[in-house]
Order: sequence, then C-alpha cells, then structure tokens
Amino acid sequence: MKTIVVTDIHGCLEELESVLAQAGFDSEADKLICLGDLMDRGPYSFGVFDRFRSLKRKMGERCIMILGNHDDMMMNSFYDPVVYARWMRNQGQTTLDSFEEHHCDLEKQLRWFYEMCPYYENEDAIFVHAGLVHEKPEENSLHDLIWDREMAHGRQYDGKLVIFGHTETEEVTYRSPDSTKLQLLPGETYELPKQGCINMDTGCVYGQKLSALVIENGTIRVYQESHGEHIS
Repeated sequence: MKTIVVTDIHGCLEELESVLAQAGFDSEADKLICLGDLMDRGPYSFGVFDRFRSLKRKMGERCIMILGNHDDMMMNSFYDPVVYARWMRNQGQTTLDSFEEHHCDLEKQLRWFYEMCPYYENEDAIFVHAGLVHEKPEENSLHDLIWDREMAHGRQYDGKLVIFGHTETEEVTYRSPDSTKLQLLPGETYELPKQGCINMDTGCVYGQKLSALVIENGTIRVYQESHGEHIS
C-alpha cells in the first residue's frame, strides 16, 4: 500500500483527477491524504467535494481529510457574519455558485466537513494544512494548524517530518533541519526524510500546478499536473 498526499485543490477537479491517475492511485488499496482547502477560487468546488465525499465513503479510514483554512472559513461563515465577509473576500462565492449549479445546498453538507481532522500523524510524518508553530502537533492551536506561515517562511525546524501546504511554492520543497532547501522534482525518487518539512502547495489555482506526493517503501516521488491558466 502506498500513501498519496495532495493539498490545496481549490476547485481544480480536472488537475486532481490527472495527478491521481499519474500517481497510480488505487482506491481499493492505497491511502489518500488531503491536506485541506478543497474549494474556493477554482471552477469546480462541488466536483472536488463530491469526489472526496465518494472516496471517503468507499475508503473509510484510508482516506484522511485534513481541515484547511478555506474549509474552516466556509463552515463558520454560516454562523458568523464577520467570517462570512472574510470568506467572500477569499472568493467563497465561487463555491456557492458551484454548489448552486449542481442544486446542492452547501449548508446541508456541513456535517461532512466537520469530520475533517486538524492534523494526522503516522510513523512517517505529521500531515497538516499550514504547518506547526510548536513541534508537538497537539500543542498547536487550530489557528496555528490552518493559518500560520512560519514554517513555510523558513523558521528552523528539526522535529519529525511535517508535510504541509497553504503557502504557495514554485516546486514541492523539502527543508532539512539545518534549513537546506531541496526541490523535489517529478520523475525523481528520493529517500523519505525523518526530520524537517515538505511544502506541497504548488499553486495550481494561480496558474501553476497541482502536486501529489507518493510515499512508498521508504521513498517519495512527486507527480504534477500543470494548470496553465491563472484562475484567481
């Protein structure tokens, strides 16, 4: 069984399907981890939600859904007008339009989103949307886990490997405990590091590409699908 990690889909359904196919995704055997931000900005928010909803139903515990800041904004916007205004500034209207187009009441789907977890940890790594402020994930606030950018912006970190998204980077990038950076390029196989951090958000919705990270037998590989059009 291999583990496939994706993040920051932002309504880019076609790119999601392509990168999963490239990675050889097998819903009958593999583990799939999504680091959050399914929706907003891109054109197919409902389609991305519907795809993950179907996969979660089929795969159960092998499909790990981690909460992102856009997911959290959407959920809380139904109860807090200040959050709703923030969500609209972050192009939440694209999500409402997508669900309306498919005659699906987004508010009635909130229960599914509330089952998303703030982080996930296994023997290989800690998986989270935005990164960690404190080395132990349980010592971080929800705001840290879904909004913070310290890890992405280069704060030194020598703890257990963290895999995250949220902050756009040109290529999937590993940063070692001594802050050395290594771009993880498609077509190459790398040893799975035990420490440091990997940023996976390669800005698909901004005209760059969607990345998938495959963890298998102590190695990692990157697969990508370019978008080529600046949506947001």
